[in-house]
Amino acid sequence: MRTPMRRRPLPCPLVGLLLAGLLVSASALAAGYIPAEGCYLGAYIHLDHLSGGDIDLFEQTVGVEHASYFRYVGYGSPFPFRWVRDLHARGILPHVAWEPNQGLDPVRDNDYLRGWMEAAGRTGGPVFLRYASEMNGTWQAYSGDPADYIEKWRTVTRVARELAPNVIMVWCPFATPQRTIDDYYPGDAWVDWVGVNIYSVHHYDGDAAKPAIDDPREHLRYVYDRYADRKPIAICEYAATHYCAACDHDVTEFGLKQMTRLYESLPTQFPRVKMVTWFCVDAFGTGLASNNYSLTCSPDFIARYRELVGNAYFLGRMPDESLLLAALPGSSQPAEVAPPPEPTAFGPLEVPEEPQPLRPPEPEPVAEPPPTRSPLALTKLGAIGPGDLDVAVVGSPPSALSGPVEVVAEAGEELSVDLVAFYVDGQWRAITNAQPFRYPWDTRYEDPGQHEITVVGMNSASLPVVETTVSVIVAPKG
Repeated sequence: MRTPMRRRPLPCPLVGLLLAGLLVSASALAAGYIPAEGCYLGAYIHLDHLSGGDIDLFEQTVGVEHASYFRYVGYGSPFPFRWVRDLHARGILPHVAWEPNQGLDPVRDNDYLRGWMEAAGRTGGPVFLRYASEMNGTWQAYSGDPADYIEKWRTVTRVARELAPNVIMVWCPFATPQRTIDDYYPGDAWVDWVGVNIYSVHHYDGDAAKPAIDDPREHLRYVYDRYADRKPIAICEYAATHYCAACDHDVTEFGLKQMTRLYESLPTQFPRVKMVTWFCVDAFGTGLASNNYSLTCSPDFIARYRELVGNAYFLGRMPDESLLLAALPGSSQPAEVAPPPEPTAFGPLEVPEEPQPLRPPEPEPVAEPPPTRSPLALTKLGAIGPGDLDVAVVGSPPSALSGPVEVVAEAGEELSVDLVAFYVDGQWRAITNAQPFRYPWDTRYEDPGQHEITVVGMNSASLPVVETTVSVIVAPKG
């Protein structure tokens, strides 16, 4: 579905300035790039089934421009230099969710951290850095020790302020549990924006016995009331579901109600929310969770979303510096952050290359390839060889796939397979370490005809050890 995109006129676009050298004044960056009026409209689209991260296609589909996009980067990976520069060139604010998924021990003032920040500083434009978010829960590797978390946060912030003054530090808990949120706050002098992640689900934990009755405004209010008097607030991730796997049916009306509650309330009840970002992912279809949050999967969601945000209050690109605040009205400027005691000399900066996406290894040439066994004939996994990776597609007739199906992989006993990645026509779709290895695939979103499913089995070091590719047919729609 494509609709005419509604473009909002910008008083003085920064695109030419950014292309000319990404020169942004120190006052604008020191202020955290806070818009005087309105709220940045953001989105996460890297796993969107339709756009696959293509901004033009996404914005054409939903019908509105967005001022910010975010991506995840693991601590230890290079700074996404080209992606940031590309967004700056379009007048878009990059938002990086930087996650120390191996825990806090590797986080220290060293070559990696300084090289990462030097690369960030060289982009010259504003970068929202959401470091180690959702720390207040129990599901992150960096949860559980508020004192250690705060110490590492301050280390990262100190190096950022020294080497990358264009980086805007965003501290972001999850909406729940509320009782531990304040324990992890690093202090006003160390935080530029305060964020919160909120999701409107129909059932908790994918469990039909746990119906959800939450109002997203109340989750927001808890954080807003504690920090909005002195910090701009960002809803770093929000989405409402329109399909719930726990009850196995469409919940579009529920999702429309929840998204309307939140977005309509921002201009009037929460004027210091200066950024709101939709998490546009079919989390059920990609095997990540039990809900479909994708705007592009639902014409009803697209229409309501466009209605809610298609006005001047929600900013579709970076505003001119004349429209930025030096500080929130009534807030006090935080004290200066002390510099590191002994700055360390480092060699010349080399901007690291971004890691290439995982590609299945090239198969060994054989004189006569063995016959391919079609997995579509299987309703369940059968016996496999000790060195094989067997693939089955279940939930649809073997002749041609239609509707939701499930791709299932099982590794032979001689293989050490801890992770499995699923690709469709060479595009990554899902990764899982839960056995049996499964990928829920909704073929309604695929073009009719032949498609290739590649399944890559990896060891505990995420190195490929085996792969299988099979051809399938998706039935015509209707």
